[in-house]
Amino acid sequence: MTHRSASVRTRCARPSDLPRIFLWERLYMRSVEPANEAQWTEAIDRHLELWLSCLERTLILEVDGEACGSMMWMPSGTDALLVGIHVAPGHRRRGFGGLLLDAFAEQARAADHDVLTLGVFDGNPAVHLYESRGYRPTGRDGEYLLLGRPA
Repeated sequence: MTHRSASVRTRCARPSDLPRIFLWERLYMRSVEPANEAQWTEAIDRHLELWLSCLERTLILEVDGEACGSMMWMPSGTDALLVGIHVAPGHRRRGFGGLLLDAFAEQARAADHDVLTLGVFDGNPAVHLYESRGYRPTGRDGEYLLLGRPA
């Protein structure tokens, strides 16, 4: 992990971060779920509504002053659901995804959630990160593997 030599911080997201979150999400769709991109694009209004409703539970990761990642979650009953996590391509494999996952767990615990959940697309290499942080399969939803762990 080389992030220790860089200036790394997380901050609460602002409405002005939404265009960047959109770009990261679109990049993800194009690189990991290209067959689903058209359907995702058709639902952009619904995504924007979700992102706005989760803004207070969204963190932006900055490295040396540059926004290079985000983490967004929402309550789902008594669980906490990871809505999205992104690390910009030039900053991957440096421990930032794990840092954001840890922040998700900390925020969820602080909000009295006992279980962390997420869905990951089949073939997404991030599944290894989730498993390394204790997430285990809990089911499936179409093309998505559902994972969970205690908070």
